[in-house]
Amino acid sequence: MERQFAELAHGELLAALASEGGATVLTPNRRLAQSLRADFDRAQSASGRDSWPTADILPFEAFVRRVWDEALYALPGGRVPLLLSPAQEQALWEEAIAGSRHGGALASPAAAATQCRRAWTLAHAWSLAEELSRYEFGEDAQAFSEWSARYARATRERAMTDEARLAGVVASFLDESGVNRPVQLVLYGFDLVTPQQRGLVEALQARGTAVGRSQALPRRARAVRRAFATVKEEWEEVACWARARLEAHPGARIGIVVPDLAQSRNRVMRALARVLRPGHPMQRGPLPFDLSLGLGLDRYPMMADALGILRLCGREVALEEASRLVRSPFFGAGQAEAAARARADAALRERAALTISLESLGRLAAVSHGPRAASLLDRLSDLAEFRRASMFGAKTASEWARTFSEALRVAGFPGDRGLDSSEMQLLDKWHDLLGDFATLERVTGKMKHAEACARLERMARETLFQAEALEAPVRVLGILESAGLTFDHLWISGLTDEAWPLPARPNPFLPVALQRRAGIPHADAASSLELDRRLTAGWLRSAGEVVVSHARTHQESELAASPLIAHLPEATREALAVPAYPTLRDAMRGTAALERVIDTHGPEPATLVRTGGTSLFKDQAACPFRAFAQHRLAARELAAPQPGLAAHERGTLVHEMLRGTWEAIGSRARLAALGEEEKSALLEQSALEAVGVLRRRRADVLSGRFARMEQRRLVAIARDWLELEAARAEFEVVAVERKTPVTFGGLTVEARIDREDRLADGGRVVIDYKTGKTKANIAAWLGPRPDDPQLPMYALASGEDVRGLAFAQVLPGAMQFCGLAMAAGMLPKVATPDKASARLDVPADWGGLTAQWRRGIEGLAAEFRAGDARVSPKAGAKTCELCAQKPFCRIASGARAPEAAGESE
Repeated sequence: MERQFAELAHGELLAALASEGGATVLTPNRRLAQSLRADFDRAQSASGRDSWPTADILPFEAFVRRVWDEALYALPGGRVPLLLSPAQEQALWEEAIAGSRHGGALASPAAAATQCRRAWTLAHAWSLAEELSRYEFGEDAQAFSEWSARYARATRERAMTDEARLAGVVASFLDESGVNRPVQLVLYGFDLVTPQQRGLVEALQARGTAVGRSQALPRRARAVRRAFATVKEEWEEVACWARARLEAHPGARIGIVVPDLAQSRNRVMRALARVLRPGHPMQRGPLPFDLSLGLGLDRYPMMADALGILRLCGREVALEEASRLVRSPFFGAGQAEAAARARADAALRERAALTISLESLGRLAAVSHGPRAASLLDRLSDLAEFRRASMFGAKTASEWARTFSEALRVAGFPGDRGLDSSEMQLLDKWHDLLGDFATLERVTGKMKHAEACARLERMARETLFQAEALEAPVRVLGILESAGLTFDHLWISGLTDEAWPLPARPNPFLPVALQRRAGIPHADAASSLELDRRLTAGWLRSAGEVVVSHARTHQESELAASPLIAHLPEATREALAVPAYPTLRDAMRGTAALERVIDTHGPEPATLVRTGGTSLFKDQAACPFRAFAQHRLAARELAAPQPGLAAHERGTLVHEMLRGTWEAIGSRARLAALGEEEKSALLEQSALEAVGVLRRRRADVLSGRFARMEQRRLVAIARDWLELEAARAEFEVVAVERKTPVTFGGLTVEARIDREDRLADGGRVVIDYKTGKTKANIAAWLGPRPDDPQLPMYALASGEDVRGLAFAQVLPGAMQFCGLAMAAGMLPKVATPDKASARLDVPADWGGLTAQWRRGIEGLAAEFRAGDARVSPKAGAKTCELCAQKPFCRIASGARAPEAAGESE
């Protein structure tokens, strides 16, 4: 027969806490314990006291743990079972699953173990554990029954217990000397008391403890409802409402309840930060609001980088992770070397594959075009040496904990800059995590690096962290954290008919009928509705002002108010007196002192000899700002690694193949004289050398079988191309891959030409290989702003009698020359100016054509020398489509279309 608990008013509760004997108050969560303790302290201060004993107020689980601690130290060794940590529980569940007949078919035993822990906790909280073995149930429940039996046996053999059974364990020690029983025990703010909790409380009551129940003082609330078109509009007003109440009543307790806080945490943070502190994140210091939900330890940058360093000590990591570690302020002297490390990262991305080892990272990080990141290279070298000495072989969990700590020390973690309060707390939490990890050796055997890292990462993911700070005036809470709390002003958001009441969520490992019979919340729709109805009623009487809200649409769905709050009168923004506060962006837009500067020109370049080749003229023709950004400001897009070879690397191989081939052959006459065996041997050698050139940069993908495949591909391409070359008139190759300075308009760059041929009459033909799928087009040379002026520039500056320019389209199935020549027959199917002028806007003679080229190229040089930096794409959006400078010039976010853009602000 259940015992009855005496009801205490709020005032009686505070008096009991202040009495000589005192009272122990248990709450369902930590937040409520803190709130009640603050109420008690305020009451004591208001009564005129300068000091008073700390009230004994704590969450139910903390009380159970305290009794267990007392029993552990008071009773002889071995009588009290040791308490498993969550990580130890997880490991034992995984062991139970792995050795069972159901475990082999699971895709993720670790995830199943996590679900088992939840079902195990639920079964013991609601006294279902004994019934599981006697109940008819489905396959999932059968599997859980087998796993739980194996898990229970493993804990019994080790004389251990877990949090799920701890209340029952401590109840058996209440009669022991040394275990303190409270004189008076009060359950405060419990909407629901589980059978397990009631069992412990009744056991205390049977031994003389006076037990009571109490609730917060109900508030006379003025509850209204607000409806919004979208969730975004809803949160904009919630933030403005919170700021208005905070400004009107600085000492008020303001609460915001978010039923789906775990899913909408980032949206809530952004909305509140924009209005409550519009300078965020430019300002440092605590925010004026507090979210009750922390993040997993692995979600914080410092901890993510610590785990990344440990993963780097394994076989390989993704390049993106290695890149982040190179730039990390928590890795060695990351802050002091920030600029040098950024350059090292850019160089790394140009050479690395999708995954990279620690040794390869150290080697490639040394290849940089800027200042040397000495500390980074030293740390990587030391870490690689430590890895070879200490990271191989199987170790116990405690040995791995020491090894991981030492690896981080070698890496210079947590960096060279001072840590703020939040980061110091994070570091303490990390050390606690490693301590917990070390205790895994009580339940696990030796493990290798990959398994140890995986377990530590999972522990970090499941360990929630929130930095302790001064209590914020605005508190953002989830459903469970808000239970029993009172406020001056309360807003409950997101109460749509889809979200509230919560849908039934029965545990899949426990028979649903059993859950329903026990009355477990959310086991079915009826129990879910009943619990959420009680929670809603509690919210509506927990503050002087209560606002509930919902959106009418979300994405493409139409929503309605939850039936639990639809009866409330709907209010307007004006009735709630909520002003529209400007955000930082709004304030900047409306500031009269904000200066607008039309900045379309920079200073003349300090030097007129530029690096980067003829691409400077190409970029100037496409858009002056592109040329200014890339060649004056050195703004470059970071390389994006991809599987295998990139398209430009395959093109490089073809260029190298043809370079070697023509250096060996030299002329058409020599080509015609080659026998088949000699030609094959020559091509094989050229392919081998071409692969060898690129292998020095990309040994990760150009080795073994893949290298041989590339060699065969190159030989096939070159053989097809030589057949086309054999049909030409006599020529001699006089230059391949030649670099030479060219000067136009006083501006000098270095041109690199793929090939130059001397014809039988002494004239020259300049050839540029194209290996991509985009068809070569001579229109790229023409007009006042030529898209690709490289060949015309070389022809004008070479000093030779150049009589033809051609793209050599070296593409399997589409081998051809495409260009212009002074006379017909110089190159197969290449047009003369008089023929081309019939369909293109070009002079009909070679001299007029070269004069047009010179005027256009000189004009581009003059623009660059003058510092022209206009955002003026030549072909509008088409020019901008693949441009790397869009985030810089912001043309896509401007009011004008790219076709009309002509100025930069």
